[in-house]
Amino acid sequence: MADMPHDVLHSIWHVDKGILYTLRTMVRRPGPTIREYLAGKRVDHFRPLSLLFFITGLYALLYAALHIDMMPPRDPAMPEAVYQMQASSTTFFMKYLSWFYVAMVPAWALAARLCLRRGGYNYAECLIIASFITAINNFLTLLLLPVTYAYSGTPQIQSFSLYALLLVTGYASWAYGNLLNHTTLGWLGRLWRGFLTFMLGYGMVMVVMMVAMFTSNWSSIKQSVQQQAKAKQEQQRNAAPPVDRPQ
Repeated sequence: MADMPHDVLHSIWHVDKGILYTLRTMVRRPGPTIREYLAGKRVDHFRPLSLLFFITGLYALLYAALHIDMMPPRDPAMPEAVYQMQASSTTFFMKYLSWFYVAMVPAWALAARLCLRRGGYNYAECLIIASFITAINNFLTLLLLPVTYAYSGTPQIQSFSLYALLLVTGYASWAYGNLLNHTTLGWLGRLWRGFLTFMLGYGMVMVVMMVAMFTSNWSSIKQSVQQQAKAKQEQQRNAAPPVDRPQ
């Protein structure tokens, strides 16, 4: 009976000491850790997809429970309709941010296949690489949740979000570049290719998301712009000095 909770968790997620070992080694030396896994040394490691889904699910659960508001207070110069559209899009995006990262894995794998060619990785290996690194990115985002909650709905939330993105980008660039340690490339060349890998995959998905967002909200955007233009014309008309008529 004492072993039942562990057996249940292990049967569903294989949650054991392997997850802590994988998190620790992926943070300290991502390149050697992933290369060991690809070489077949997997006894001590947590499976990349299980790790990715476990951390992503935990982040999504906590984010939903905390009701974090990623939008700052509305600028009076911004039309209400535009602000509400941004708030709705931001809320949806941030609520499912980690799952968007999961959806990006094939794109990041393709980017890794292109940018890490000197490493000799095939696409299947790049999927494993992207899964590991995306899992750690989500883990870093999870660690930042308390600070995100503290800045929820404040003017500082956007600045903090930018810093968080820089942290994730920095880690991913270093981790992807770390996979080229066995090549003749210098550290700057490895870091540059790691950065390109992350940004290329990130950019592909963001373009698709932006097009989808503007397409689905185009009528609201157009209506808001027209209302703002009419309001400016009305203000200019009211501010214009009266014209003196000849007696």
